[in-house]
Amino acid sequence: MVVYHFPLSMSREEFYVLFEQLKKRYGQPKKYVKPWLADGLAVWNFGDVRMALLAPWASWAMYLTYEHLPLVKEVEKSDAEVYHRETAKPKKGL
Repeated sequence: MVVYHFPLSMSREEFYVLFEQLKKRYGQPKKYVKPWLADGLAVWNFGDVRMALLAPWASWAMYLTYEHLPLVKEVEKSDAEVYHRETAKPKKGL
């Protein structure tokens, strides 16, 4: 995953500026949630890659992420295996 971190004002103006630039280049997102009393979110899918613009409501930062979906699935599987292995161990006191 690649994550870009941007400053974000209370007006969320930066979200709208970046969203419009991305929409102009990549078209309408698959999912869009306006950042008004909710986390702002725009998601685009390009084959094996998901790009997301996220502006958490209670935050001074927004994020643009790129995920390679097959790799994300491999990591989730690996994490689940480790979790299962670790939680199957007998517990020893405090």
